[in-house]
Amino acid sequence: MGISVIELNDSEIRVARNGEIILRTPGYAVLSADSIILGEQAERLARINPRQTFNRYWGNLSQDALSIRSSSARHNADLAWRHLLTIHEQADRPEEVIFIVPGSYSNEQLSLLLGIVQSCPFTAVGLVDAAVAGAAAVAAPGSYVHMDMHLHHTVVTSLEVDAEVTRKSVHIIDDCGITDIHDTCARLIADLFIEQSRFDPQHHAETEQALYDQIPAYLRALQDQNEVQPEIRHGSTRHQARLFREPLLRALQPHYARIAAAVSAGRTCLLGDRLAALPGLRDLIGNVHPLQPEAVFQGCRMNDAVIRTDGPALQFVTSLPPTPQPAVRPAAAAAPRRQRDSSPDSATHILINHRAYALSATPLFLSAGNGVVRGSDHNRHCAIALESKGAVVRQEGELAVYINGNRITGPTGVSAGDTLGFAGSDTVYRFIHVASR
Repeated sequence: MGISVIELNDSEIRVARNGEIILRTPGYAVLSADSIILGEQAERLARINPRQTFNRYWGNLSQDALSIRSSSARHNADLAWRHLLTIHEQADRPEEVIFIVPGSYSNEQLSLLLGIVQSCPFTAVGLVDAAVAGAAAVAAPGSYVHMDMHLHHTVVTSLEVDAEVTRKSVHIIDDCGITDIHDTCARLIADLFIEQSRFDPQHHAETEQALYDQIPAYLRALQDQNEVQPEIRHGSTRHQARLFREPLLRALQPHYARIAAAVSAGRTCLLGDRLAALPGLRDLIGNVHPLQPEAVFQGCRMNDAVIRTDGPALQFVTSLPPTPQPAVRPAAAAAPRRQRDSSPDSATHILINHRAYALSATPLFLSAGNGVVRGSDHNRHCAIALESKGAVVRQEGELAVYINGNRITGPTGVSAGDTLGFAGSDTVYRFIHVASR
């Protein structure tokens, strides 16, 4: 049958064989005193039985006790074990498994995972980092940031590719996951239903569940469309609303800003397919290569001999040989230049809530919470103007100003791709270059 590969991302755990995905199952469980429901069926009951629903047992893999008593599970590790047994059965009972694990897992969690596997009817023969596996399938030599979204957080991994794809560092953006995105969408859509049809889908558990079930399809549609029309039935009545792309992007801006701020200027971002499916995010980040769902499995298949470990003690693989046929090349280094304002790296505009404001010799004033403001506004917190060497940011007032996450202490030059933020605010602005014809 061959080795099966399991990718542990709780938004959708995937199983592949020979590089092809054969099973998908979300990390949800619904518990009662004497029964357990797992995967997609449990996800479709999450709003109907919220107190019995658990969806943190993979992301918070531990022996922390559950909040309810059940003969099926005592703690998170029990739920993970139960889920693995179900996955094994649904994947035609493979004898050997390689695990692709997120960079967010600690050594203790990796040890606990392997302990759980010892009680399963299969053998773990490999353990590899998800970002490394994905990059190994596509990346040419250079520096990259790999990003992937889970149910409750986003994992940001810094990678260097030369003779090997090597993991350098891992950063976790907590409370910025699929559930947070869906909760924001649900609130917006519910408000639209109330406004447009005087119906609140979140007032009834069944209609709230129906709303959440449809959100992934709305997000996919709004990648390319300007409008979708959510529809929910309650009793014999069919309720409809109109959802436009721009209001949705504004609602998602706080999440997007935190994600975009984690990408260093000038670095190519390898964007996991879960993030790439979110409308408007790729435009905000900039230099992005979206990965296909199969990328991590292709990286494993190409390096099966490196990942596979003989003997009982598995090695956690955080470096792999790169592909000889890369599909992605890193952003080119900036060439020396005399005139910053004529270079593609020069900042000509600043992007605020998906609207670009032109920069000029006349200062543009920004407020941390209100975007562009008048120069007379006492809430202005920085000024941006084009000078002889390019765009320059100056702090106005006492509120700290940050460029690419670093606090400025005086006039600071910026280039296209740089980000601007303020102390105590999640709002992030991005400098861009708009080419003239």
